[in-house]
Amino acid sequence: MKNNFEERKARRIENAKQMAQKNKTHSDQLHTKAKQMSAVIPFGQPILVGHHSEKSDRRFRDKIHNTFGKSFEAAEKADYYTEKVKTIENNTAISSDDPNAITKLKDKLNNLEKLQSFMKASNKCIRTKNKEAFLKLEYGTDETWLKLNTPDCLNRLGFPQYALTNNAANMRRIKERILQLEKLESQSTKEITVGEYRIVANVEANRVQIFFPEKPEQSMRNQLKQNGFRWTPSEGTWQRHLSSHAFRIAQEILQASIKIS
Repeated sequence: MKNNFEERKARRIENAKQMAQKNKTHSDQLHTKAKQMSAVIPFGQPILVGHHSEKSDRRFRDKIHNTFGKSFEAAEKADYYTEKVKTIENNTAISSDDPNAITKLKDKLNNLEKLQSFMKASNKCIRTKNKEAFLKLEYGTDETWLKLNTPDCLNRLGFPQYALTNNAANMRRIKERILQLEKLESQSTKEITVGEYRIVANVEANRVQIFFPEKPEQSMRNQLKQNGFRWTPSEGTWQRHLSSHAFRIAQEILQASIKIS
């Protein structure tokens, strides 16, 4: 999975675009149909209560109403998939499935470390009123100096403490992710058998995979879903992101199933 990360991302974008166009076309067709149906009824023509046509007229008007409703629902789906395309395209989060994830995380960490150093040095310059030293900093500009010397709502100058605290927390989180990914990369794919089932810790795919000899029963499928496993037709397996916890959960589910049967 890691080796076709960009391909899968492009496929997700293309699928979302197709769904957006499909629903838009369906919405337009339904809207046109509803308008054509409405045109049959003379403008301002009320339902003739008590007339033999009353029931059929009500049914016809309900059908028009429902057709418009379905058109609006399809339009909303089209908007949803259009937004989904934008979300996927603009997503800057670093996925663990990205083969360049560690490099990207290290670059991000480096930028955060530079920011942390800049904020600390800036606050020191502001406390000592040393603009000359501030302008020698990598990101020091006259505009930034002016902003940092403008009191905030609590009459504070410089970068607030929470900015440094939050940035430091992000640095720790990214360091932990790097260590986790490096640990995973150092591992090799392993496989165990539980009864007639196979559990694979697939390092290349970055997934824990469960292979069944045939389609599992509904109760098993529900349990797998509740524990984060999803059926992947292209791989012919139930899987979730690779971790020691996921591998242990897979074993527990299958072992419990064998005991029950």
